[in-house]
Amino acid sequence: MNLTSANSDRISEIKDKFPDFAFNLFTAGNSEFISCIACWAENSQKLEQNWNAIQNVLALAYKAERKVARWNVYIAFFCKDSVSRPLKLLIENDKFTARKLVFDSCTDSEFWLKEEFALKRLNHEIFEVDLAVSKNFGTLVEYKPSSLVSHLKDYTRATAEGKVQMIEQLLAEHCDHENKES
Repeated sequence: MNLTSANSDRISEIKDKFPDFAFNLFTAGNSEFISCIACWAENSQKLEQNWNAIQNVLALAYKAERKVARWNVYIAFFCKDSVSRPLKLLIENDKFTARKLVFDSCTDSEFWLKEEFALKRLNHEIFEVDLAVSKNFGTLVEYKPSSLVSHLKDYTRATAEGKVQMIEQLLAEHCDHENKES
């Protein structure tokens, strides 16, 4: 499953209310089981001042058609410059109306407003899918499960001590987590 570009008319209201931002709508298939509104911010100050208002307008203006899909709505903020860690955590930990992702330091002028750049980052972040282009076969999709998947398959059968060991091993392997001080 991959996100693809969708009809942006459904988010026209947000485009009108926030002309300093660019917006794209991406969905996974025709069912819109997963949808993502990408928001492009020129700088972190504008993002800080407007992210909450943007999500409030989206809460009223954009609703996934299928009831179950309403739990799979993402708002991805792409910022041209660096976003402070406290602001990034504030935005990403706010679960009102949608899950949120912040991608900062999108400084490559060639890609920062391009749909392909957003799709590549979002598909990797949401689905853990890497896209590679082959000369002969077009786009190849390769699923790379995280090491967490291999641990979880044995987790439910493990004893309490075994579960603790698995958790300790995962933390040791992935010491870079969101609660760690930078």
